[in-house]
Amino acid sequence: MLNPRGKIQIAFSRTPVIGVLILLFTITYPGFKLNAQPGIRGRITLDTIFWAPVAYLSVIPDFTQMYTMSNESIIQRAAIDREGLFNFDGSKLAPGDRLYRIHFSKNGNPEASLIIGGQEENHLFLIANNKADIGVLIHGGSNLLSQITFAGYAPNKELQQINQIAGFLDTLDYYGPAVNRDFVRQAVYDKLRQFADTCSNPLISLYALYHSRFESDYANNSAYYDKYLHKWKKENSEYFRAFRAQLPVKESPKILRPLLFGLAFLLAIAGGFIFMRYRKKEGKNPYQSLTVQERKIFGLLKDGRSNKEISDECGISLSTVKSHVNNIYSKLNISSRTDVMDYAE
Repeated sequence: MLNPRGKIQIAFSRTPVIGVLILLFTITYPGFKLNAQPGIRGRITLDTIFWAPVAYLSVIPDFTQMYTMSNESIIQRAAIDREGLFNFDGSKLAPGDRLYRIHFSKNGNPEASLIIGGQEENHLFLIANNKADIGVLIHGGSNLLSQITFAGYAPNKELQQINQIAGFLDTLDYYGPAVNRDFVRQAVYDKLRQFADTCSNPLISLYALYHSRFESDYANNSAYYDKYLHKWKKENSEYFRAFRAQLPVKESPKILRPLLFGLAFLLAIAGGFIFMRYRKKEGKNPYQSLTVQERKIFGLLKDGRSNKEISDECGISLSTVKSHVNNIYSKLNISSRTDVMDYAE
């Protein structure tokens, strides 16, 4: 029901048994019924004084763009009714599994507004395709997205498990000395890699790996990634192509090095000749591909700020800072904070 302030209210009891009954009723509520037809049906507690009663659905082409937003990335808009219900048409989705994002915007803000971290974080991720029937129950509390429950398509329950494991990194400030935090952080990354190794869904498996800081782990654990790539060698989606492109190129056998050096020398001469004859306009600086938030964090990294300091400065969680740093490294083709210091904008 709609209260006098314009807030869409969904009552939740503190009694566990009653709470379960309410949850079951909500998921089977007319308009939120699963197994009716493919689509994404949701229900949210939303204060319409502050938030526009519209849900937006975006497709994420690869995991490096999870926090990139534009009007062009929005593929569907769904009105949120007085009961808090919204519905996206599943027949318009891609036939295979893709990573999607649902987000909500404040009244007066542009549609393509992404809030990363904090109580007003306004987005969630899910796996969907044009045949999946998915229910999403979003209950707000101190945060807009305090509690999220998926029904229907099973991979989203695994995705939620990954979010819970990765979310443990946000509690590291309570673990005392840095050595303890490093130990806990490594344990979380190991758990995520174990999840990725045993998962049967390729997209969910890759989602777990992207939360495990694989870029810095590869050098010390290359056998794991060789095994992982062999397991998913038949996967040729844009997600796996982007992942393979991020992994370091393995060194060639020593017997091939002289040949490769010779070939590289000839190519360098030919390339220089062509460049001098047909010099073209310089390409776009990769720095320009960074989002506004990523540029801010890039500047803080150049100032020598730690992830915790960046988290406090930007008002976002540590895991969100990590995601931004990974995206910055990927877009600028760098791999360390030292590279950030040396990078010329």
